[in-house]
Amino acid sequence: MTKLTPYDRLKAVLDGENTKNLDRAPNLNILMFFAAYYINAPFGKFCTDYKTLVEGNLRCVEKFDIDVLSTMSDPVRETADFGTELDIPEDELPHPKRVLLPNIEDVQNLQLFDPLKSVRILDRIKAIELFKKERGDEYPILGWVEGPLAEASDLRGINDALIDVIDEDNEELFYELLEKCTQEAIWCAKAQVEAGAHIIGVGDAACSLINRDLYREKIVPYEKRIVEGIKQAGGIARLHICGNINHILEDIATVGFDIVDIDWMVDMKHAVEVMQGTGAVINGNIDPVAVVLNGSVSDVKNAVYKCRKEANGRAIISAGCEIPKFTKHENLLAFAEALYEQI
Repeated sequence: MTKLTPYDRLKAVLDGENTKNLDRAPNLNILMFFAAYYINAPFGKFCTDYKTLVEGNLRCVEKFDIDVLSTMSDPVRETADFGTELDIPEDELPHPKRVLLPNIEDVQNLQLFDPLKSVRILDRIKAIELFKKERGDEYPILGWVEGPLAEASDLRGINDALIDVIDEDNEELFYELLEKCTQEAIWCAKAQVEAGAHIIGVGDAACSLINRDLYREKIVPYEKRIVEGIKQAGGIARLHICGNINHILEDIATVGFDIVDIDWMVDMKHAVEVMQGTGAVINGNIDPVAVVLNGSVSDVKNAVYKCRKEANGRAIISAGCEIPKFTKHENLLAFAEALYEQI
């Protein structure tokens, strides 16, 4: 069977081709800390210097047979460009020194920013441009924005944002916050597609912490608008929610994402069945810590085989979340090998 380019492999799956008819299923493993560590770069530099991020990803995809060039690094790029002051440790995740909106009323003063005149989103755009220059359309290039609830949580703090979701007295102010987060996400997504991104990931991890009714009523309408904006710009829309999303999976199926990531605690077979007929492809769901980090080569291969069998040719096979920093190289190589092998 002819070996496909990473872009052609992913495009075939998104067009409805069963992975059994391809050389293998796409490998969309997320590399952040691992990519920085692989090139001996401090993670703070990986997050703030697009050339370092690009180098780490280029070297890793070639070494470990991964099918995507990613601009993922941390969840506070938009947060910083909205005006939040960050602490950027040398080798840890950047995080806000203090929340930008300590009171929900502060949302009235929140101003949108132009991604082409920003700092941290512009750095991501430059990474996309460099990926495009170096690899063209050989690999799909992944841009990223935060989803409405995730960005609201970064601007307000997760505890206050989760209270905002259920606070009927300040409901209109909360909707104003979601509206501004959504408008900015669409603006940033379009700028990244125009720079050369094929895929825009939407990280909305906080949604795993709310119930189904709240997700359907308050978040889905905004996520739908982000997806529409991505698709209107010509991009592929990918959802990433870490954790257990079993309770909102059927509602996610209505949003319109092209790729839906699932973590290890979500049943692969069930998720594939829920997405059948929606146009969405499931991506997951191997445990990144218990299996990829702490398991043996045999454990990794067996987990890949299991996912492939449960997906029955209708899913992308990856870890449920980021590949941990200290993952053994032989484990990540075994992951790719197991995608090619007969089962």
